[in-house]
Amino acid sequence: MIKISFSGISGSGKTSLLKEVKKILSLKYKVDHVPEISGKNPFDNDKKSTFTSQFFYLSTQVNEENVHSINPLEYLLCDRSILDQWIYWKCSVLDKEFSEKLKIKNGILEDLYRFWIKTYDLIFLIRLDLKKLDSREFDKELRKIDSEYIKTREKVYLETIKEDNLKVFEIWNNNTIDESAQKIVQTISEYKHSTEVPE
Repeated sequence: MIKISFSGISGSGKTSLLKEVKKILSLKYKVDHVPEISGKNPFDNDKKSTFTSQFFYLSTQVNEENVHSINPLEYLLCDRSILDQWIYWKCSVLDKEFSEKLKIKNGILEDLYRFWIKTYDLIFLIRLDLKKLDSREFDKELRKIDSEYIKTREKVYLETIKEDNLKVFEIWNNNTIDESAQKIVQTISEYKHSTEVPE
């Protein structure tokens, strides 16, 4: 099974691209996907940045991916991944002073992230022109999107990818969904071909 992460900031088009890629791959292969887990968090908005809440996110991401891997598959597509959950935590503690307690909590989540990030065969970082965020209408959101926070989050993504030496494929979602999806499918096909053992 090839496990693929669709990662990136909110509003970058991850879910739409994943659905299109799944539709294309499903014509030939057995494919499943792990839906975004953010709506499953039992904690209220005031507590979503706490360690308990973030541990829920990271551990649930791992559990959901395991559950979806039970049946024989050729591809598992993840709408967000352990990378996204780790970035969310890093952003939530960005301006906090690291006490001994916070260092321990950070270490627990970091260990989980570093262990699980190795389980992805491909990571696609879906990127969007951040200048478009201020003028974009997020009509499905319950609150106004904080574009400055999203820009900070994007910066943390890029810094983390560089610091952790992650092999990530950037997909700029400035074209049509079909064009971007075809580019992703081509990358997946090339990867699959490179891992096949010649007869």
